[in-house]
Amino acid sequence: MVGVGALALLAAGAGTAVAGSDRSADGSAAKAQLVADSTTSKVNKTPKSPQPGRKPRPTASPTPSPTASPTPTPTTTTSPPSTDVNVQIPIPGYVTGFRFGDILVDEARGRVYITGGKGTDGLIVTDLNGTVLRTLQGIAPGAAGMTLSPDGSKLYIAAGDQDWLRIVDLDTWELDGQFTGKTDGTMTCPKDMAFAAGQLWVSWGCENEPTAGIGRVDLATGKFYVYAVNAIDTRITSAMLLATSPTQPDMLIAGATGSSPALLVRFEATATGLVQRAISRTDGGSVAQLAVTPDGTEVIVPSGAPYYHPVLRTSDLVEVRRYPTVPYPNAVAIRPDGLVVAGTNSSYDKDVWVFEPGGTTPIATYEFGHLPNQETWAHNVVKGGLTVSGNKIYAVTDQLAEPEMVTLRIRTLP
Repeated sequence: MVGVGALALLAAGAGTAVAGSDRSADGSAAKAQLVADSTTSKVNKTPKSPQPGRKPRPTASPTPSPTASPTPTPTTTTSPPSTDVNVQIPIPGYVTGFRFGDILVDEARGRVYITGGKGTDGLIVTDLNGTVLRTLQGIAPGAAGMTLSPDGSKLYIAAGDQDWLRIVDLDTWELDGQFTGKTDGTMTCPKDMAFAAGQLWVSWGCENEPTAGIGRVDLATGKFYVYAVNAIDTRITSAMLLATSPTQPDMLIAGATGSSPALLVRFEATATGLVQRAISRTDGGSVAQLAVTPDGTEVIVPSGAPYYHPVLRTSDLVEVRRYPTVPYPNAVAIRPDGLVVAGTNSSYDKDVWVFEPGGTTPIATYEFGHLPNQETWAHNVVKGGLTVSGNKIYAVTDQLAEPEMVTLRIRTLP
């Protein structure tokens, strides 16, 4: 481990809900605009444009004639304030519509953590209402997947551009690191992490490279075992997302992010390695996000296609049910009581769908248009940019007119 506790001073500044701003790690101001929606409506749909995956530009409202409009009559009836929140967050190096890192809710501390993926290097921290508390720039080049330590005291961030895990002490903001590269100097590009069977497992694989895998960190010695899969029927060729369940602590679900159809594996985790217990492939594209049900018996795997959210048994990775959504499924989260929140990269339909466990009719849907008072293209949910906590969903969106920028959307569940 390489301690860099002095960098904690970089994160001393915290933003306020009123100003909606923050101080970055180098002392410069990082803009973060906090906007409360005053309406739940979205721009009207127009006929499909030739650009897939994007919503059409909003049509400007006609300007009323100054002579034709009567003087409004005052009224005492007022609408209740909206609970919708949108937080614009600058992420230097973020590529709109191409890459995203991760979003993670820390309920114990009342925080949300966001990373931007390959090409970025920072951590954004907000409270549960979207107020930016701090940004830590330059701490994790290639900031991708995140996970909390079993005791919740540390945040691990995959720094895929430098073969490291950045470890953040969540009480002191001191920084530490864990090397996850190869002894011959070739890159591994760590992608995601998960704790299972008391071990820390790290998926890795660089873009456009034929070799990938899952490694193990010895937490006592700091040694990284780059090849930790003891038994599997096929070679892993692209970096995988990892998912676990507290009710099945020795189970690790892995899904490939760079192949179509994508490899899916259920591993049994041991003290020294991973053993395949079930193997399958998606019916469509690469895995965008994984969510295991609270009892650990099922996993939901959105992969762009088919155009619904398939539910697979974890025992054999066979599809047993589906949540009917629309093109193109790219995100999912499950609340501890089993409530399912499903996201899509849909240009002409809803963006987020909420289902009771096993339900086929959504109990709520959400659509993200352009921000209030901004005549821009409407937003799309980014791949893997969805989570849920309590009575709120947290979705990350972007749009082409705003490079190096994402928007955190917070919506209250019914």
